Amino acid sequence: MIDMIERNVIFKDPRNKTRVALVYPNRYSAGMSNLGFHIIYDILNSLDSVYCERFFLDFDRSLETNSALHDFDIIAFPWQFELDAINILKILYRNKIPIKRDERGKRSERKQLVIAGGPCCVNPYPLKNFVDIFFIGEAEVNLIDFIELFQTQPDIEEFADIKGLYVSKLDNATKRVYLKDLDTYHPVSQIISPRASFGETFLLEVSRGCGRGCRFCMGGYIFRPKRERSLSYLKKVVDDGIRVCRPKKVSLLGASVSDYSQIDRLLEYLETTGLEVSIPSLRADSLSPTIAESIARCGQKTITLALESSENVRTAMNKRLSDELFLKAAELAFEKGIKKIKIYVMIGSPVETSEDIKEIVKLVKNIKGRIKLSVNPFIPKPHTPFMWSKFEEISTLKKRLKILKTSNIEIEIGDFKKAFLQATIARGDEKLSDILEKAVIYGGGMGAFRRAFKEEGIDFNHYADAIPTQSRLPWDNIDTGINKTFLKKELEKSYIVGTSNICTQGIH
Repeated sequence: MIDMIERNVIFKDPRNKTRVALVYPNRYSAGMSNLGFHIIYDILNSLDSVYCERFFLDFDRSLETNSALHDFDIIAFPWQFELDAINILKILYRNKIPIKRDERGKRSERKQLVIAGGPCCVNPYPLKNFVDIFFIGEAEVNLIDFIELFQTQPDIEEFADIKGLYVSKLDNATKRVYLKDLDTYHPVSQIISPRASFGETFLLEVSRGCGRGCRFCMGGYIFRPKRERSLSYLKKVVDDGIRVCRPKKVSLLGASVSDYSQIDRLLEYLETTGLEVSIPSLRADSLSPTIAESIARCGQKTITLALESSENVRTAMNKRLSDELFLKAAELAFEKGIKKIKIYVMIGSPVETSEDIKEIVKLVKNIKGRIKLSVNPFIPKPHTPFMWSKFEEISTLKKRLKILKTSNIEIEIGDFKKAFLQATIARGDEKLSDILEKAVIYGGGMGAFRRAFKEEGIDFNHYADAIPTQSRLPWDNIDTGINKTFLKKELEKSYIVGTSNICTQGIH
C-alpha cells in the first residue's frame, strides 16, 4: 500500500470539513515529484476547516481515506502539461462525474466544483466547458481567499471578484497573479516516497521566473518577473525540511537554477548536510567550476544541458549561447567528475533549416565524453513570440531527425504525434472542447482524435497551422503582464536574428 511507504501524509477526520480532491492527472510517480502539487496539499491542509486528499491517474480512490471522487466538494486538477487535458477528462469520465460543467448539479442539489491551476491555464479555453474555475498564476496568492469564499456558498459569479480567477461561465478578463516575495512561503513538510520519480527527495525551489526571454519558452514569459529566495531563507527551509522529511536527496528547482545569484554558497551549504544534491537542468553559460565540482561531489552523475539548435537558430530564439561556450561547459563538466551529459535538442522551429541540423551534428561530434541527445519537436505556445508559428510537418521532422542520426550518438526521441496533439491543445479554443470529449470517449489515441475532428467538421491541422498575427487569439482574455505588441516585435526580431536584453521587471 502507498500509505505504508509514504512519510508526512496528513490524516484528518473528514466530517464537517470542506473536502478537496487534489487530482494529479498523471501517474503517482510524476505527481509526487511536482512541487506545485505539494504546495497545494500543504496550503489546503493548513486550514482546519479543509481536508485535502490526493488522487492520481493510477489511483481512482484517495490515498488518505480510500474515498471515491464523488465524495468531495471540490475537485482540483494541476494542469502542468497540455496532454494532461486528456487525462483530466478521462478521470472525470471513468469516475462517473459529469464531464461538462453545465451538467454537474442536475442530478442532485449538491454541485461539485471542478477547478484547475498550473501553467497550461494561461489558455483555459480547451477545458472551458469542463472546468468551472481556473487559477491564472500562482495559487499561493489567492487559494485561501477562494476557499473562504467557497465556504459561504456563493453564486459561481462571485468568484470572479478574486484576482487571478477565471470563471468559465463568465469568460471574464483575468490578470495573472504571482507571489512577489518568495521568502514568505515554501512547503517544508513534503510527502516523501521512494515511488516518486526523484525518489526520497526534498524539493527546494530557489527561484521563479526567468528574464532571458527565449522566444519559444512559455515559462520564461508567464512566470515573470524573476524572483529569488534569499540564501538565509533557503538554509532554514533545508534545515527544517531535513528534520521533518528525512530525505535522501535535495533537488534544486527553478527556471534557471544555475543563474541563482547565491548558487555557489547554497551548494557549499548543501554539501555539509551529507545528502545527495541534484539539479535537473543547467544553463551551459552559467555552469561554473564550483557548480560542476559541487554537484559531482554530492552524487549527481548526469547533467542536462539545453543546446536547442545551431548557434544561428539559438540567436534567433534570443538564446545567446555560442557553440564555443557550450563546448567549454561540456568539457568542464566531464573534467569535474560528471559522467554523462544529456543534451536537449529542439527541431522544427520557425527559423530552422536542414543546414542548422547539420551544424548540430558537427558540434556534438566535437564533445569528448559520454553524451545522449534528447530530441523533441518545437511546440508553439501561447503568450510567447512564437505563438503565431506553425507546428512543423511530421514528415519534415523525420527528415531532420534522420540528419541528427548521422552523428552516431545515442538519441532519445520524443513522440512526434503526441507533440502534435500537445501543440493542438496549447493553442486550442472553445471549439476544441467537443473534440477533446469525443476523443476521450473514443479511446484518446491519434485515431480517436482524427475521428473527432472529422465529426466536428474541423481540419485536423487547424490548431497546428500558422496563425495570422492580426488575428484575435483564444487566450487574449488572459493577461500575463506581457502585451501582444511586445511579443510581435520579438517575433519580428527573430526573422532578422536579432536579440533582446535580459528582462528584470517582467512587465511589457
